[in-house]
Amino acid sequence: MHAGGSFLQHTHILCAALAAATIVLSKPALAEFQIQEASIEKGETELEYRGAYHWGVPEATDTNPNANDLVQSHEFELQYSPTNWWLLQLTLGTEQPLHEEFEASDVEFETEFALVKRKGDGIALSFQGGYEKSTNGQADGIGFGPIVELASGKLLITLNPLFTDQVGPKRDTEGLGFDYGWRAEYDFAKHWGAGVEMFGGIEDLANAGSFNQQNHSIGPTLFWHPGDNEEESDGKEGKGDADSDKVGGSPEMELSFNVGVQFGLTDATSDTALKFQGSLSF
Repeated sequence: MHAGGSFLQHTHILCAALAAATIVLSKPALAEFQIQEASIEKGETELEYRGAYHWGVPEATDTNPNANDLVQSHEFELQYSPTNWWLLQLTLGTEQPLHEEFEASDVEFETEFALVKRKGDGIALSFQGGYEKSTNGQADGIGFGPIVELASGKLLITLNPLFTDQVGPKRDTEGLGFDYGWRAEYDFAKHWGAGVEMFGGIEDLANAGSFNQQNHSIGPTLFWHPGDNEEESDGKEGKGDADSDKVGGSPEMELSFNVGVQFGLTDATSDTALKFQGSLSF
């Protein structure tokens, strides 16, 4: 995992997957219901799936132009960390908009840099940036912003503010957009946690419209971490620290799952959404 040859091999896999996906995917869409963590561990590879199914999906109209008209979405993500301070991600997305067929939708390449790391309680800070490629004639997109973790005992709060923008000749927004997600998770038992998550976004800050024309949702989430050892579960220990760069050995295999319900807060948001996330890291 830590050898130079292994890093080059992972890089080649990421580049090849990105090139292949760019050929077949269309209609860009930002990652749905994603909370990005600030922890990075050298040599770790992670496979992640995120899915959501919506009920009470709103129609996009002249009075409700920013309606989130997704019936379902599915995202498949590959991560690799060359160092304890740098992470690479490739995400492939599929979706089914209202009254349309299920289809491949987008490909996104992201990178994350750790700025402040923690071990146990305290604050962790990272910075993320990404590029989303469209192949259906729409504008490409970029996103960037901090990732903040606040840990105290069995409580972990994660904040994901993200500025977005459209790029290229097909852009139809005048300024930056803004997406956000935040999570408060409390571990009530070994391997188990419960919490609340909230997501939302404004496509164009220059033409934000009223709150009711924006996408905002909130709801409870149940977490299961069967791969966590007792020390990490009790202490909310980060996955890596600065000293790990000097110590050999491969990251341990870990599983993580969460399932939750999101309730729409505006007319532009679906009434209810069931979300699921599962990841395997090694």
